[in-house]
Amino acid sequence: MENHNIAIVGLGRIGTAFLKKALSSDCEMTVKAVCEMCDTPGRKMAEEDNVPVMELADIVGMGVDIDIIFDLTGDQNVSRMLREKLLQVGNTYTDVAPARVTRLVWTLIAGDEYLPDLGKSKSQIYADI
Repeated sequence: MENHNIAIVGLGRIGTAFLKKALSSDCEMTVKAVCEMCDTPGRKMAEEDNVPVMELADIVGMGVDIDIIFDLTGDQNVSRMLREKLLQVGNTYTDVAPARVTRLVWTLIAGDEYLPDLGKSKSQIYADI
């Protein structure tokens, strides 16, 4: 199976759970970079695992070294901004995963054991991603 180089933007509860699974040895994704401005458990996890913590512009600047960017911030403006920045630098290779694709990947790699307990049903959590 092909390995995919990814970046994760947003390491709150959902992003941290996604990162945890993506860093596991049975995952076919390699986390090349993350973006998280706050001091979160996910940011600490990335730093402990030697995953570079970067700003959005630096992730965009990685070019073809990143196949897919997963925006887990919950802010639709971030995905739009990422797409615009990729176009500005002429990067037509890297994709920003649409929310539906992110939810699909989440379902395939995580299963119920990694869903954060937000006091919501599984469907509500997926809708919030």
